[in-house]
Amino acid sequence: MSNSAPSDADSATPSFEAEAESSIEDSELAAQIDILVSENKRLRRLLAERQRSRYRDTAIALIGIGIVCGAVGTLVSEAAPVLFALAGTGVFGGVLTYFLTPERFITADIGQRVYEATAQSFNRICADLGLSDRRIYLPVAPDDRNVSKSNSWLFVPQSEETTIPTAAAIDSAFVVEDESRGLTVQPTGSELFTTFEESLVEPLGDSPEALCAQLSDALVEDFELAKSIEYETAPDEGRVSMRFSEILYGNATQFDHPIVSVVAVGLATGLQIPIETTITDTDPLAVTFRWDQSEGN
Repeated sequence: MSNSAPSDADSATPSFEAEAESSIEDSELAAQIDILVSENKRLRRLLAERQRSRYRDTAIALIGIGIVCGAVGTLVSEAAPVLFALAGTGVFGGVLTYFLTPERFITADIGQRVYEATAQSFNRICADLGLSDRRIYLPVAPDDRNVSKSNSWLFVPQSEETTIPTAAAIDSAFVVEDESRGLTVQPTGSELFTTFEESLVEPLGDSPEALCAQLSDALVEDFELAKSIEYETAPDEGRVSMRFSEILYGNATQFDHPIVSVVAVGLATGLQIPIETTITDTDPLAVTFRWDQSEGN
């Protein structure tokens, strides 16, 4: 009996079948990916529509309350002034809410990814330059804001012994004076603080207690960067301690964390003195803000 060698057709058959199966699997995987992408887009559209619907429902409710108050005011003359005032407020608030409903919603995850990329870049810069871990926020005097184009600067000194420059002396991102060496950048919270300051119906506080109250309310109610904030002020010690629960951007150890930045910029601007930050805990986030009392008001 002789053994015959397998023909080329026989040897090619398993390979062909394997390639066919692989091609089918790749096609099925691509189809599943397309389905998931489509479903993801559909869910995003649905979420955005629900959020817009919530705004519109609120607007309709406010307008309805305004109309009811106006109608009751025409029947009850004794309470007419109050009811008409409520009617005007309700209708105005409803119309404003309806027409200012945002068309696009940016998820917190997108904002966090953008911030983390920037923070990691600055961390690398600080590491390459051999800078210290100190973070000091320098206030810009109101008269100098048009020149500096900022309300504050974040200064990262080269060492613990580095002399802290004044905001007016900063004219470059890299400070290379003999006694003052380090990096200066516009804080993450600078523009947020500007928005907060423009929305105030009262003057910006000039004491740690007043500033903490204003900033805490803005961070929780307006910016929604934290669920709640507890703070302790010790002006005689040049210190403010804050504890934040359920912060929006979870990694508080990154460079110039937004919630820390807003508070530091606010304290520096309100007190017009440099503020140094120290993160004492991360779960929940706890931060100490300090200043040199000799420079205080």
